[in-house]
Amino acid sequence: MGTSPHSEVVCVYRIYRVLALVVGVAWASCAQAEPFLAVQTGYQCNQCHVNPTGGGLRNTFGDVFSQTELPANPSNLEVWTGSVLERFSIGGDARGSGRMFDLDDRDDNQSFDVDRVSVYLNVTLTEHVSLYVDEQVAPGGSLNRQAWVMLTAGEWYLKAGKLILPFGLRLEDDSAFVREITGINFATADNGIEAGFVGSAWSAQLSVSNGTGGTSDVDDGKQVSARIERVQGRWRAGASGNSNHTDLGDRDMYGVFGGLRTGPVSWLAEYDRLDDDGFNAGHQQQDVALLQASIRLRKGHYLHLTAEANRIDDRDAEDRFRYGAVYDYFPWPFTEIRAGYRQRDSDDNDAALNATESFVQVHVFF
Repeated sequence: MGTSPHSEVVCVYRIYRVLALVVGVAWASCAQAEPFLAVQTGYQCNQCHVNPTGGGLRNTFGDVFSQTELPANPSNLEVWTGSVLERFSIGGDARGSGRMFDLDDRDDNQSFDVDRVSVYLNVTLTEHVSLYVDEQVAPGGSLNRQAWVMLTAGEWYLKAGKLILPFGLRLEDDSAFVREITGINFATADNGIEAGFVGSAWSAQLSVSNGTGGTSDVDDGKQVSARIERVQGRWRAGASGNSNHTDLGDRDMYGVFGGLRTGPVSWLAEYDRLDDDGFNAGHQQQDVALLQASIRLRKGHYLHLTAEANRIDDRDAEDRFRYGAVYDYFPWPFTEIRAGYRQRDSDDNDAALNATESFVQVHVFF
């Protein structure tokens, strides 16, 4: 369904206001988003991670980088590389926080939380075969996030098992609109196969999966995801698409993403278009967008700013926006301390859509 001319003008104005806020203050993200480091350094994801598409267990280079180049005060101790035996590597991430939510017309919510504790294991069986496991152990007990076997031949690879689908930026923040609304994030790994290529400048992935977010398949429909990216020194750009057809409904998505380094500022951007048909909302189209600026103030100190937008092509639905500012400090190896503020903004009267969040988080990783 269409929107009125007035709503179009209001939407354009508010998007302009969001972009102006980021450019004016930053010129210079949700800070959990590690792709800003890839933009800052000009690396492909597999430069630092075992997974060719990024996230999770760090390889030897990633371990060295995170303990020598990232912290403000590197240690004099020997660098931890994650190797416990010749063919076994382990790693982990643990995040705990104190948060306060301010909801319109409701009591504030203050809490201390274990955000996530994950353990990673990689077994190198031969130079061509490896086994990878990503297990979340808290909160709420054990939850398998990824488990796959990978075959490699030069710059090509094939993965089979439970995997995070290739689409857009591999942000650590699952609540970002481009990850939450598209439904492709660390919490929605799916069972399937993925073929990929990672070269010096180009990378590409194609996956076929059940389309059920890791649960049992209930029909003969399958989800197809594709992603391609060009990395060239100071900039990178890519495109991705996804199609999932089930008995309950169909979803088609496509988008573009990119990054740019301008001096001490690393920029990230993503735009996605979603077309749903047959789910509870009937036929619905919507757009999601992210603009992110990460400013390297000095070694170990970053300021991250984000602006996000979600627009639904329905005259009864309100546009949604989210802004964020986070100070990110890596005092020593294995340690990250973050303090930030996020605000959701919508014309809807739902308090959850207009909440503000303040938090301090401690992240330990190895």
